[in-house]
Amino acid sequence: MALPSKYRLSRSREIKEVFKRGESFDSGLFQIRFIPAALGVKKFAFIVGLKVSKRAVIRNKIKRKINEIIERNISKIKPGYLIAILVKSRAAYEEPKNLEEDLMNNLIKIGRWKK
Repeated sequence: MALPSKYRLSRSREIKEVFKRGESFDSGLFQIRFIPAALGVKKFAFIVGLKVSKRAVIRNKIKRKINEIIERNISKIKPGYLIAILVKSRAAYEEPKNLEEDLMNNLIKIGRWKK
């Protein structure tokens, strides 16, 4: 199941704005970029480049895993930000459990996780 459209960064100008103005946080598996948004808004973009894998099947599988992680935990993520999640090549070989753990830890570190 896909993330509902109200939670997706779908316009390329929004994604460009996140990369241009956004703060950045790096971990072993992800780079997270984020900017403040209107109150109550939380939107995500998942970027998996060709450096991760040349095969679209693998890139799409990674996107689906991350999409599922965010969808499952959407109620635990604080609103008010546009977030772009850039996947690093190491993530292609990780188990979904490790991806979720790393992503959630990163959201806690940047202060986007509800306690």
